[in-house]
Amino acid sequence: MRNNSKWIWILSAFLIAGMIGCKKGDTGPAGPEGPQGPAGPDSVVYSPWINLSPTYVEDDTLFEDTVVAASITKDILDKGVILTYVNIGTSSDPDVIPVSSLNYIFAFEEFTVGNIYLTIFPNYDLSDLPFRYVTIPGSKIEGNRTTGLVNGYTIKELQYMSYEHVQSVLGN
Repeated sequence: MRNNSKWIWILSAFLIAGMIGCKKGDTGPAGPEGPQGPAGPDSVVYSPWINLSPTYVEDDTLFEDTVVAASITKDILDKGVILTYVNIGTSSDPDVIPVSSLNYIFAFEEFTVGNIYLTIFPNYDLSDLPFRYVTIPGSKIEGNRTTGLVNGYTIKELQYMSYEHVQSVLGN
């Protein structure tokens, strides 16, 4: 037993000496620089605020509007996420609401390459109401399109989040 204690003391002494001899920040020489990596994924895109200009369609008794959305590509439609917002407040006192939370105002929202089609219930003329869309590329989503996560949030959670919360989640 005494013989084993001797070895434990010797090993302990070497470990302590080794730890004391190392200084924080000591690193070896830098290795060679690696090759240039591939271009990164497209980043999150926020549109400018766009004033809606819906047209009343008598046959359907609904308002319709088309918003040109250049960042909505086939890749975004297939693998990304599109979030849409309206500002029902004023420019000095904004009240930005996700369109997905306004299903009593918006009857339908459809996304195609380059466009967002909005159908609005007849009681709501949203003329000149500021509208914004956000596109998130599929490369920022973990998992598949329906259950994927963006910075730990599901796509459904993002769609119902306040604009300010989405900005903080995406770091913009």
